[in-house]
Amino acid sequence: MEQEGIVSVWAGVFETDEDLMAYASEEGYDDEENMIISPFNHDFFGGDTVWSFDPDFWERDLVDFTADPETLVLPFSKGEIIGPALKKCFPNGLAKAYNAVILVYNYQYDLDSSICSPNAPVTFLASVPYQEDQLYVNNN
Repeated sequence: MEQEGIVSVWAGVFETDEDLMAYASEEGYDDEENMIISPFNHDFFGGDTVWSFDPDFWERDLVDFTADPETLVLPFSKGEIIGPALKKCFPNGLAKAYNAVILVYNYQYDLDSSICSPNAPVTFLASVPYQEDQLYVNNN
């Protein structure tokens, strides 16, 4: 659900940037007005509608492999704020190393009431604040 000041974080492993971008691709309509829905949308939002979140407020990219939550998100625009908040959710580090991150800003993903494909190539990590004045943290 939309939530100002919160970012939802997914991590995965992809061989190439093209593979990640194909998974978390831009959405819209083709020439025949058929919906073009990304696999990411299908896996975590049900794929019923184009853009389950505001497409102007998300980032995704490959990073160096790491199991450290702070290092994982540091390269992103709000990484210096997201990193410490994510570290609070995973004080002992992540269960495994990842090299890809998807961040959806102003959106609080609720794992309990949301769709989650068990075969998805990314894992939802947590929803954390990306603004220093936000105190709410929700992790899985």
